[in-house]
Amino acid sequence: MTLVGAAVLLAALAATWVIGPIIARRLALLGDPIPGGVLDAEARKRVALASLKEIEYDRIGGKLDDADYQLLRARLEQEALLALRVAEGAQREADTFEITHSCGFVNPPGSRFCSGCGKRLG
Repeated sequence: MTLVGAAVLLAALAATWVIGPIIARRLALLGDPIPGGVLDAEARKRVALASLKEIEYDRIGGKLDDADYQLLRARLEQEALLALRVAEGAQREADTFEITHSCGFVNPPGSRFCSGCGKRLG
């Protein structure tokens, strides 16, 4: 009887050790480390730069003549410059919400512990 009780207790402890972190993670409050505005601005910037590359390849491949290429390139350059400015502004704005710990390490928003020294923030 004692051996069965010890086996059941050992099985319960092992199950708790395995399942505990899963349950604790599900109950934890998680925040986005990167704000949505920054992600949107970065995506817009990447699309604009990819479009510029694509028309370069189309011109080299003979799909675009020089007049169409110049027209498209001028328009896409303006869009790319605007996207770069917006992305830089969004990143600058997101950087203002970073948490600097007393050890001097700059942590991303939503951090609960310092990535430099490991101490609890706030």
